[in-house]
Amino acid sequence: MIGKEKSTDPGLSAAERRAFRGAEAKEAMTEHEAALQSFHGNRERLRAERLAREAMAGTMFYPAPELPDNTPIDNVRFSTRIRNALTAAGLKTVGEIREATDATLLGLPDIGKGSVSHLRETLGLPSTDGVRPKDKKPA
Repeated sequence: MIGKEKSTDPGLSAAERRAFRGAEAKEAMTEHEAALQSFHGNRERLRAERLAREAMAGTMFYPAPELPDNTPIDNVRFSTRIRNALTAAGLKTVGEIREATDATLLGLPDIGKGSVSHLRETLGLPSTDGVRPKDKKPA
C-alpha cells in the first residue's frame, strides 16, 4: 500500500478505493501464507522432537501378566495418575509393584481400591488383601 491510506478513508474516489482494496487483499493473503508456513514448520519441528523423545524413551508396553519383573514403570502404559503415584513412592519396576501388598499400594496418595484392582488385574496377580476388582462379585 502507498503510505498510510486505506480503502476506508473518506474523500477517495471509487477507483482509488478499488485499487486500495486490491492491494490490501494481496497484503492480507501474503501475511496469511506466511503464517501458514510458520505454523506448518513449527508443527513439523514439534513432531520431530516428540518422535526423538519417544525413540530415546524406548518401547512402551501395555500392562500385561507377561511383562518381566525388571520392566521399568516408565515403559509401561499406566495412567498418568497411577504412574506418578508409583514413581513418587519410589517404585521403579513391575516386579516391585507385584511384590507390594494391597495395603502398601492403598497407602499411596491417589491410589484407591479401583487402582489397586486394576494393577492386580493387568499385571496378572490376585489380590493379597482381599481388594476385589470392581466388576467381580463375591461367590
